[in-house]
Amino acid sequence: MKRNLAIIAIFNCVWLCAQHNYKSPYRAGLKLGYSFHTLTGNLTESRSGQDFIGGFWFQLKMNKKWTAQTELLLLDKGIGGGPGGKSPNQVSPHQVRLHYFEIPVLFQYHRKMIYFEFGPGLGYLINFSEHLNGNLSPNLEDTYPFIRSELSFNVGIGWTLFEKWALGVRLSHSLLPVRGAVPLVSKESYNRLLGLSVSRQLRKKKANNSQEQ
Repeated sequence: MKRNLAIIAIFNCVWLCAQHNYKSPYRAGLKLGYSFHTLTGNLTESRSGQDFIGGFWFQLKMNKKWTAQTELLLLDKGIGGGPGGKSPNQVSPHQVRLHYFEIPVLFQYHRKMIYFEFGPGLGYLINFSEHLNGNLSPNLEDTYPFIRSELSFNVGIGWTLFEKWALGVRLSHSLLPVRGAVPLVSKESYNRLLGLSVSRQLRKKKANNSQEQ
């Protein structure tokens, strides 16, 4: 309970800072991308997972250099396999599929066509699955479940293309463990994700001509 209250407090502070001027111009759009992710503290050596990312974003302009952006993303994390949990050439000895709704809240600094971003992210685990192929360890889903809420930190860089398109690279890492230590592993588990994405602006606030006159 204390952990959830701390997460909510952090997000309220960040978002209130971003909304210090309610008249700030805003933009909204769609995001589609591809991620490479891994899970620390896994039982066996496994390949990193690869999955698609999709969602929406909403951006507020704070001043000439800074914007604040929040997103609603649907993404997968974990280890082993490929898109859809399938690996055509080789089966990973340890596969973990974590399906998240994630809400990053980011501060972005713009310099010409390039922007830098950083900020926390709050994820909610929708469902998960785990497979230990050829491993003697028991099924751990019930005894050692993954924590439903995830607090992460994001840092990235992006490039603005034309007026409504942007490309971005972002690294995300859990700040708190998403699973405690399990048998044969002394370390807690954390998510780590590298995402490549393309964003498309859908709407841009227009200036009110009546106020300018």
